[in-house]
Amino acid sequence: MDALLLFIVLFFSSLSFISTTTYTCDPSISCGCSSESILVTARIIGGEPAQNHAWGWMVSFQQYDQLRCGASLITPEYAITAAHCVDGVTDSLSTLSILAGTNYLNETSSPAQRRTIIKITMNPDYDPQYATSDIAVLQFSPLTISTNSNIAFICLPDVDQDPFQTGDNLVALGWGLTSLNSTVPSNSLQQVTVLALGTTSQACENTALSDPNTQFCAGLVGGGKGKCFSCIFNF
Repeated sequence: MDALLLFIVLFFSSLSFISTTTYTCDPSISCGCSSESILVTARIIGGEPAQNHAWGWMVSFQQYDQLRCGASLITPEYAITAAHCVDGVTDSLSTLSILAGTNYLNETSSPAQRRTIIKITMNPDYDPQYATSDIAVLQFSPLTISTNSNIAFICLPDVDQDPFQTGDNLVALGWGLTSLNSTVPSNSLQQVTVLALGTTSQACENTALSDPNTQFCAGLVGGGKGKCFSCIFNF
């Protein structure tokens, strides 16, 4: 699984859906707003397929046109992903790419856009043992931005800003496995709602959280059999 503040991952647990929530935003803002309103039926097990173009900043980071991880666009030529997703492949740039503008891993026609990675910058403080500073930046040739591209950009928090409060509903996204027995990632983007958990909660203390200043927990108390009932994200 790929862990990152920007909710590039998909989580699993055993609870059924709780409610239906529509996420809307101001289309005049420069980030954090896609071309479509977003309906999430807060299901926890396996998530649900995301609406087309509902999360315009989500891209798939691929090697040899096969999924490695998810990533989130921050500009037309930069995306952010987890450092562990690029660890060991920084010398293989010609095999790496991002696929943007689509919810599907195998989409080749417009509005999907593929760009080869030209540079990877890993956080120099990344520690694979403790999963701290698990963030990297991908650079590629600029994407074409138009009214038909369905491209959007994620908002980044300000320096030293804590963007979440305990109990906030958070949406996790990704092309992860959709069942406990699956070995093949979903071809379509999945979405699921999780809760921000306090770092002093028992659920969070049962994780491998090592630095509460740069990490936080999210999941669902009582989540059950999920792959990631209580998970760590990195700022």
